[in-house]
Amino acid sequence: MTNLHDLPRPGDQFHVLVSGFGLHTKAHGFTGSAVILDRGATVAITQDMLDAAVDRFGNPGWPAILHDPEAQAERWGEQMIAPGPWPADADPWIYGDRRWETDRDTARRAAWAIADDRERATALAAVETRFGPARSTSKTTAIYRPGQHPTERAAAQQERDFAAARARGER
Repeated sequence: MTNLHDLPRPGDQFHVLVSGFGLHTKAHGFTGSAVILDRGATVAITQDMLDAAVDRFGNPGWPAILHDPEAQAERWGEQMIAPGPWPADADPWIYGDRRWETDRDTARRAAWAIADDRERATALAAVETRFGPARSTSKTTAIYRPGQHPTERAAAQQERDFAAARARGER
């Protein structure tokens, strides 16, 4: 049972931990308005949001589990939101996601725009430290049966050549 004292109030804030969190901003019968939020977004709660979250049985919806990570994991498979503003020292991206790629590329372009070689090298090292290494830009999609890869065939041919040379007494 939800304690009504734990429910957020208009003016409270929460932040989004996982991109794709959907939130109804107004309740207008069948067609309300909604937004899809990205990781790192800080949302100021309005009365319209709280009203829109109430289901047809009068249950408060997401506001009831804002402060309960376990209940969120049970409902959505992971914690999606947390109370308060986005932490100032946290990055709004996760390694490899779309936001990470965009922010890393922006930082690299800024570093490469530096004219001084030493400053540029320092800036590029800082990008690598903050964002980590770039993702691979290539992928091998060829599938070979055992013994059919070109290097395996070449190694097998080399073994046959050595065996033939030994048989002839050359090795």
